[in-house]
Amino acid sequence: MAGAAPIVVAGAGPVGLTFALAAAQRGLPVRVFEKREGLSTASRASTFHPPTLEILDELGVLGAIRPLGHVIDRIGYFTVADGLVADFPLSLVATESRLPFRFHLEQARLTPALLEVLRRLAPDAVAFDSEAVGVSQGPAGPVVTVRGPSGETRVPASLVVGADGAGSAIRTAAGIDVDDAPYAHRVLRLMTAAPLELAVSRLAPVSYVFDGADSISLLRMRDVWRVIIRIPPDLPDAAAMDPSYYAPIVRRFLPAAPDPLPLVSSDVYGVSKRMARRYRSGDVVLIGDAAHLTNTRGGMNMNAGIQDAITLADTLAAIAAGGTGALLDAWAQARLEVVMGALLPRTDRTVRGSSWLDQVRSAAADPHMARAFLVDACMIDIARVGAPAKGAR
Repeated sequence: MAGAAPIVVAGAGPVGLTFALAAAQRGLPVRVFEKREGLSTASRASTFHPPTLEILDELGVLGAIRPLGHVIDRIGYFTVADGLVADFPLSLVATESRLPFRFHLEQARLTPALLEVLRRLAPDAVAFDSEAVGVSQGPAGPVVTVRGPSGETRVPASLVVGADGAGSAIRTAAGIDVDDAPYAHRVLRLMTAAPLELAVSRLAPVSYVFDGADSISLLRMRDVWRVIIRIPPDLPDAAAMDPSYYAPIVRRFLPAAPDPLPLVSSDVYGVSKRMARRYRSGDVVLIGDAAHLTNTRGGMNMNAGIQDAITLADTLAAIAAGGTGALLDAWAQARLEVVMGALLPRTDRTVRGSSWLDQVRSAAADPHMARAFLVDACMIDIARVGAPAKGAR
């Protein structure tokens, strides 16, 4: 890190804005460049785990978003034949988290709250319609090329944070390679206002329903249920969203649900397993989707990105207080190891079908195993990995 130039952040999604706000609250100058004309309104990630909620509370935004979402107090596993086979009340992690619940809210409802608090501290920190398209590095520090309505400008920085998504231009410019492996499925998401809790006995607000090796996921949002179905990778979107395709699947897993299932909306999206081989290259670091993508089951990837952001802000604050640059290397390695050793394995195992369900049944039957299961599923053990110890130099 060089000089008094600001930290430049590429991307004003939930991860980029979390970092920018955390950095500003720690007295670090920051500028954010977002290629869109405003905040994204896309309905993407929607799950916030307990340690992420603690982060948002520390940043001063949880109070603003809590009335907008839905508190999740249980996770349930079901089979079509037997009904509920494993029940995990999130109160089991009350000793590990002061906020022992999941929270469901579309990420597009979080970013305005982050932006509002950030602008109180740094009114001009975020520039829209301005895309960070490249970065050069030299002895005087990095310089970011930003493309906006008036052409390209060059912005000196002390550090460049790539939070610009899966196709990160900053990652490419920094020469950081990725390991990329598409999953053998895509995802069909059905939004329904039907009261599915009346169709399935003891339905939890997060429920996984199995039939042999196949399964679907049910997530309770504030106003709708999300029904998540994995589909073949080559099935056209229009075909997947046709009732002739999905209705038999819904009947198979939810025989007591309304038929036809009334929909508010539906969409199809791809899923990939992607990991940057490094989190740092000189004065460029990566966080969020620019660094990692995972299977969507379990809702971990955005949470990991927000955790990347807060641990990076803590690391940079420690360096500003007199710590050495070695702290940044340690952060980068620690977060990379979190992805390799925990994030990817945890998200992959949840789609293994009956073998995973057998493990879940065993865990639910023992209170100690159930607590450990939830600590793992809620990311409590990995949320702050990479943050420097107090007084670290």
